[in-house]
Amino acid sequence: MIQVLTVPVGELQANCHIVFDQQHHAVIIDPGAEAEKLLALLKEHALHAKAILLTHAHFDHFAAAAPLMEALQIPLYLHRLEEPVLHSVQQNLADYLGMQEQYRNIAECCTFEEGDVLSFSEALTFTILHTPGHSPGSVCYCLDTLMFTGDTLFRDAVGRVDFPGGNLRDMRASLRRLGALEGDYQIYCGHYAGTTLAREKAYSHYLQTPASGKC
Repeated sequence: MIQVLTVPVGELQANCHIVFDQQHHAVIIDPGAEAEKLLALLKEHALHAKAILLTHAHFDHFAAAAPLMEALQIPLYLHRLEEPVLHSVQQNLADYLGMQEQYRNIAECCTFEEGDVLSFSEALTFTILHTPGHSPGSVCYCLDTLMFTGDTLFRDAVGRVDFPGGNLRDMRASLRRLGALEGDYQIYCGHYAGTTLAREKAYSHYLQTPASGKC
């Protein structure tokens, strides 16, 4: 059985999701700040972190990644198109947020493409759905009936497109793609409360135009 601990971190209260299986293998999605708090939570639940996954490379979603990588000796994964964003304080918004001094470059990362599968245990196997719009390499991670949408889709809202690399046309296409997925998913968002795909299909006109897609 998969469990998820959601912890809002940092000034912008970005959601960090710690996803773990019955054997206590875990992955950390979007560790945006407060590395010590996240390390304490892993210890409290006796979790063995295998990797960090980024839905996108904005600083409020990865500011704690470098210290976690050092403390836990784990790799970081993100979409290929987000790697340049990760290394630029202008593109990753560290400068925009007034946090340039807190930025630590991550020299090594693992990249993936649309449709790739990341497996960290028998139960922790994620499928990648490329959903550009908020940023060029924004992704959603699908795990059974769970979906981690980052800043692409929120409860009652969708992601901004006015940051560097944002694109409204891409965002509309990504949201239509989510709306065309079969079945329902429990959605863990990058900010705010969670939701379900069925609820957002009913609420958001952005998700209501048919488009092919399968997670």
